This record gives sequence, C-alpha cells and structure tokens, in this order.
Amino acid sequence: MLKKSFDNMMIEVFTKKRILVLAAFVVLFTVAFLVLRSHWEYTRQLPKEVFEKLFKIYLNNFSEPKETSCPVYTSISRCQRCPKDELRAEVPYCKHHGYKEKIRCEDGKEEFVGCDISPAVEEAEFWKFELLTLLVGLTSYAVVYLRQKKLDKKLMEKINKQIAAGI
Repeated sequence: MLKKSFDNMMIEVFTKKRILVLAAFVVLFTVAFLVLRSHWEYTRQLPKEVFEKLFKIYLNNFSEPKETSCPVYTSISRCQRCPKDELRAEVPYCKHHGYKEKIRCEDGKEEFVGCDISPAVEEAEFWKFELLTLLVGLTSYAVVYLRQKKLDKKLMEKINKQIAAGI
C-alpha cells in the first residue's frame, strides 16, 4: 500500500513542466560554468601568453629575424588562420604555423608575417564550434518535433475515422 501511494506521489511531483524547468536549469548552470571556467583559464593564461610573446620578440630580435623586410613594425591585425589557397601554395608566412598577422613597417609598407595561435583565437574558434553544434541540435530537435506532431495528427484522424465508422 505504501509503495503504491509513493509511486503516485512520484508521478504528481515530477510533472512534465517541472522536469523541463529542471532540465533548463541544469543546461543553464552547465553553460554558465563553462563560460566562467573558460574566462578564468583565459585570464590565468593571459600573463603567461604576454610573457611568452615578449620573450619570443626578444629572441627574434637577437637570434633569427622574422620573415619580414623591416626591422621595426607595428601590428595591424591580430593573428588569424591562413586561407586554404595560401596553405596549399606554401606561402612562407603560413608554412610553419598556419597563421598570419598583418604588420605595417616603419616606412608605411604593409605585409604579412607568420605567428603562433593565441588562446583568444583558439577560444573564439571553440565557441563558434559550440554555437554551430547547438544550432544543428536545435534544428534537428525542431524537425523531429514537427514530424512527430504531424504523425500524431494523422493518427488521431485515423482513430476518429475508425470511431465514426464504428458508430
């Protein structure tokens, strides 16, 4: 007797609405956790990245020069992925790492140099991938949901016809 009343209570406590609210809360909590963790990792790695970049600049200035014709330059754009045609053509600045950065020389001439990927670029690509995955998942869910509604409607029409023919 006690088990039967407990089963009925479980059905009443966990309604569809409460389950959906709980699932939404879990999803939002997970997304918030991932965003905060990513931000904390990024801010934790940022000083290390700045130090490594300055150290590489120091090493490049005193050991091997960058693949540029000017010794003094300023960066115009941040490090970005090389297009496929430049990778296939084995352009010198894309050959080693697959990323390039646009610079302006002291005399005003603009050119590209190779660069290492930064955590910011890597994080941006990760979030683009996550967004794409979410969109594909939501689209798939919508298609399945609409198809199920259509099939349910057809089934109800068929049942109504059978009931009407039986009476």
